[in-house]
Amino acid sequence: MEPTVHDVLAFHRVDRAAYEHLLSLGAAPRRAARDAVALLMWLHRAAAAADPAPRVPALVRTPAAAARLLAEARAVLLLHGAGPLPPPQLLSLLCGGEADDADPRVQGLLHLLAPCGGPAPAAEAARRGVAEVLGGVGALVFDDRLHAILRRHEEGGVALPEELAAPYRLHAVSSVRAAAPEMEEDEGRSLFITFSKGYPLTREEVEEFFTERWGNCVAKVMMEKTPPGELPTYGRVMFRRAATMAVVLGGRPLVKLMVNGRHLWARKYVPRPSPALH
Repeated sequence: MEPTVHDVLAFHRVDRAAYEHLLSLGAAPRRAARDAVALLMWLHRAAAAADPAPRVPALVRTPAAAARLLAEARAVLLLHGAGPLPPPQLLSLLCGGEADDADPRVQGLLHLLAPCGGPAPAAEAARRGVAEVLGGVGALVFDDRLHAILRRHEEGGVALPEELAAPYRLHAVSSVRAAAPEMEEDEGRSLFITFSKGYPLTREEVEEFFTERWGNCVAKVMMEKTPPGELPTYGRVMFRRAATMAVVLGGRPLVKLMVNGRHLWARKYVPRPSPALH
């Protein structure tokens, strides 16, 4: 039988509890707490480690500890070839390791986060994993409205509300609003991109870059319309899910990416009258 939204929420109750615990400490912005818990969910799946979420209340007891966890998660997600990854001690402890760097579980986690290809591929794998979580079950785990409905249901003992009884698959499609490439509505899921003067990128290069790092995430790539012989200087990437855009930016207003040896700057797209894209 296909799981319902209620089934999924119940299965991921500990993940939601970890998220709410970080928020309760007052040191965690909602987006940062969400990304940190999504990273823990991905690590549990990718590293086959002990489930980190149930350990959060016991190991993260103060605002300082919450800030430390968020800093480690941010370092993992934002690292772009800036040197070796510092030992993610709190992440390692949450995944069942010990404080000692020589602990095999810590070493396994470090290997996952910093494979032979260096820190940049590790960050790409983590970002892609977090994007998949946020675009999948994370759409339910971090949905405050659904959890408010769930609390009212559990406290009132009434019949299961329609929103919770709905099949998970149908709710997921509705929640993430996975758009086909021909859809033009932005819905807060686009990046405005610019290139170095004289070093543009093609539509295909841009789409391939994001697809290689975050999976089948691109709905459409649009480039500046230019006269014959002139090169585009900017464009727009529309993702299938807003969560992907948020993970690419990582909480920053502007990011610089390297695509085939050329720079690409990206920021959140704000709809406004502008020169045509095609």
